[in-house]
Amino acid sequence: MKSDRISASVASLYRTLKLLCIFLLHQTSSKSLMNGSVSEENGISLAKDQILIGRQCSQQSDCGFLPALACNHHICQHCTQNSDCSDGVGDHTKRCKQFISNDKVQAYCIEKDLFDPFAKTDLIATIMTLLITALSAGCGIGGGGLLVPSFILVIGLSPKHAIPLSKATILGTSVANFWFNYHRRHPMKNNVPIINYAMAAIMEPPTLIGAVIGVMLNHVVPNWLIFLLLISLLTSITLRTFIKGNRLREKETKRRQALIKNVFVGNVKSGSRNRLWSLYPRLDVETAARHWLSITCKRRKEREVRLEDERDSQTLPPVSPKYTSIRLTELNFGTFHSLGKDSRAIARIKEADSDKFPNRYIWPLLFAWVVVSLQAMLRGGHGCPSLIGVKCNTRLYWVLTVLPLGLLLYLIHRIGLYLRLDNRLRICSGYEFSEGDLHWTKKKTTRLPFYCVIAGITAGLLGIGGGMVKGPIMLEMGVLPMVQVATANFMILFTSASTTLQFAIAGQFPGSLQYDYVGWFACAGFVGAYCGQSVVAFLLKKYNRESMLVYILAVMIGVSAFCMGIVGFQIVENEIALRMHLGFSGSCDAQ
Repeated sequence: MKSDRISASVASLYRTLKLLCIFLLHQTSSKSLMNGSVSEENGISLAKDQILIGRQCSQQSDCGFLPALACNHHICQHCTQNSDCSDGVGDHTKRCKQFISNDKVQAYCIEKDLFDPFAKTDLIATIMTLLITALSAGCGIGGGGLLVPSFILVIGLSPKHAIPLSKATILGTSVANFWFNYHRRHPMKNNVPIINYAMAAIMEPPTLIGAVIGVMLNHVVPNWLIFLLLISLLTSITLRTFIKGNRLREKETKRRQALIKNVFVGNVKSGSRNRLWSLYPRLDVETAARHWLSITCKRRKEREVRLEDERDSQTLPPVSPKYTSIRLTELNFGTFHSLGKDSRAIARIKEADSDKFPNRYIWPLLFAWVVVSLQAMLRGGHGCPSLIGVKCNTRLYWVLTVLPLGLLLYLIHRIGLYLRLDNRLRICSGYEFSEGDLHWTKKKTTRLPFYCVIAGITAGLLGIGGGMVKGPIMLEMGVLPMVQVATANFMILFTSASTTLQFAIAGQFPGSLQYDYVGWFACAGFVGAYCGQSVVAFLLKKYNRESMLVYILAVMIGVSAFCMGIVGFQIVENEIALRMHLGFSGSCDAQ
């Protein structure tokens, strides 16, 4: 029965993706880039380049991001041939192409197709992509904070093309991560998947809500303020993650030292080698005191968790009649005085937990993905124009903005209620929680989505991946690092698939062929992520230190802050040089 459900789900998903692919091919076949015209947003971008005509320059990048003017005879002007777009004799990375903008035919420099020819910069970018995705996969982030600066600084792409290409690369990374983690097991429970689907189900929808709000704020807030907020946030997260890693490493070291001390502390000499050996460990006063303190703290924490569960139970509705087999004197579960283990209920819980593809959590995630993707296509988003021509700040625009968010809020409420009822069932049946398991109470099902909304706003406003913020949040809540990495990578699969689809429909990938860059770097992301996961799994098995995952996460966030800071500084410096408006803008000024 379970295999039939999975087969039906896969078949339904395949039909949906097939229809989307047909629609995608229909849209991209008429893209303006193929026939020499440009979209409205590209027209705005090219119109801004008119300001640069006649400006002194020393290299092509002084004339703006691609598509841009050429630096010919140290003056920014329209190109006439491919050589005008090169920075030297050996530079073959750009092409001169005619565009139709505002009924005028003008030539601009654009990126070459990937294999026309495959240049040294493309090879360097591929190697960097392999390294970045390998490290990102090991710590549960997408890697966009490093991929975007790499594509801009190495290949010379504009942010308008580097961001879509990074999303396609992250999609390949996410597919590899899910394939690798699908059959892996929880470090504390043998029959449970390592991906926490319940946590993903309640964290991803609020993150999508926050991302929509953050993208709207991104149009209003000036770039210099975004630059300052980005550096401040990522620096703070890096420091907190390092502190978390130090605590976890200290805990691992104490656990290992205690194990060694319990075995080898003693004064009994055995054999001719005069080794210290004790079959029965002799605990000294210090070890005994630490052991007593740890037990006391653990029991106090258990009492606090139990009291919180009991208070939360009183606010829930009566349980369904199908759970009345649990041996309790009252069906409303107001108290836990009659608590006793119910083997049948525990068996059902463990059977449900062992499901590798739990539809009760997958379908809400797919629903949220479809809602946000349709909203972005119909209303416009992530730099993509509306497919039905919706203008900003109209009544239909705000309906398409608010209505999907309301659906997601209701979905979050239902998921939170389900998790609380499931938590009550576990408590009342005598289920034993493992390390890293969360007690889903009203406080947690309210606070965690709130944090995820903030993470989504941060991601949309500052242009970073939500994994940089959600990863540390999960660690702060006590989730095991291995579970955090697998769950974060699973959530990235949904967000990257949504944004990649939107960019593909809008035709915002580099080059005239569009999909040569996408296919190549998505495959590079897949290979890099799979190799990275394999290496990290080997190191964890060899050294048995999960703290290395936390340290890798901290290093990746810190390096991302540095690289994105460089790119942000260049953008702000260019705006100051062009004397552009540096204050707050209207919500529709950039659309």
